[in-house]
Amino acid sequence: MKPIITISNLQKTYSGGFQALQEINLEVKEGEIFALLGPNGAGKTTLIGIICGLINPSSGQVLVDGYDIIKDYRKTRSLIGLVPQELTTDMFESVWASVSFSRGLFGKAPNPDYIESILKKLSL
Repeated sequence: MKPIITISNLQKTYSGGFQALQEINLEVKEGEIFALLGPNGAGKTTLIGIICGLINPSSGQVLVDGYDIIKDYRKTRSLIGLVPQELTTDMFESVWASVSFSRGLFGKAPNPDYIESILKKLSL
């Protein structure tokens, strides 16, 4: 299987000098299930933020389906789905409303037919 995420020599040092990531090399193949585990402060959130284009790396390269997250940021962002734990909608909101709202956050036009087909496939 081809790699869907390729991380090469990735580093992130924040402006205060804290080094969150040091020489990260990782390959996740298409269809592979991958768990990112570690203690608080290990750099998990920073790594996910860089892959998703929310945080700029200090150095190194991240490819998503062969596209560079910096040079091809529009393409890579269109290939990634992120459900952050910090961003919440009303806890009584329907799944339909939550998904519709999150599409707008990523510049996606409303598409009720597509949303319905995905929710049915996921039994939601």
